[in-house]
Amino acid sequence: MQPSPFLLWLNNGKTCQNEYGRYMMILYDLPISSYGCKTRVLLRHKNLQWQSVAPPDGYGSAAYCQIIPAGTIPALNDDGFKLCDSEAIAEYINEIAPTPAMLPVGAKDRATARSLSRFHDSRIEPVLRAYFGQVAPANRDAGFIQDNACVLQTRFDQLAKMVTPAPFLCGKTLGLADCGFVPSFAILNRLQPLLGFSIQLAESLRAYETALANHPSVKDELADYYDAFDSWVAAKLAA
Repeated sequence: MQPSPFLLWLNNGKTCQNEYGRYMMILYDLPISSYGCKTRVLLRHKNLQWQSVAPPDGYGSAAYCQIIPAGTIPALNDDGFKLCDSEAIAEYINEIAPTPAMLPVGAKDRATARSLSRFHDSRIEPVLRAYFGQVAPANRDAGFIQDNACVLQTRFDQLAKMVTPAPFLCGKTLGLADCGFVPSFAILNRLQPLLGFSIQLAESLRAYETALANHPSVKDELADYYDAFDSWVAAKLAA
């Protein structure tokens, strides 16, 4: 299988392959995207090569929708095969690059891992992202900030009852369910002092956050995400 002309152009004419013999993937995302970060952690852990590309004219634009009809990020282009939604991308990558495995072996354990990942994506990340509109001082609503914090506290309390990390959500190794929590803990750590709210994490979740931040596949991506998030916040504060 030969790489497409676009892949050759993107990689200066070189056909980059990883250990699985696959050509370099294109990941449409933005440095500030939490779901993009989630996907990048997975790609790093799988030791895959990829090129991050910003959506032309921004995600949702007509130009980007010509490439990815859904207009969302992240989106993957794997030698012409296009896929959007971070969960679908995660499942796909885990299948085409099976080592290291990022889902448990048993059906019940795999279902649990998927449910924890969905819980993050549907119950925690949207509540955190709701704070983005509060970063600029002129937009802040003290009532909303505290009300949203109550919802977020409930979500983390629920998570603490659902799982006891050991040290990761599904055992001793980094899994699909863990990847989304990398940017979420970063966002939480930055926004609490900035917006003046406080979330009390259970001791088990504090230990989990520490284990996650120290994982070799997470460290560099987490540092990059903090840099991107801090730059974004600085721009909002200066506006």
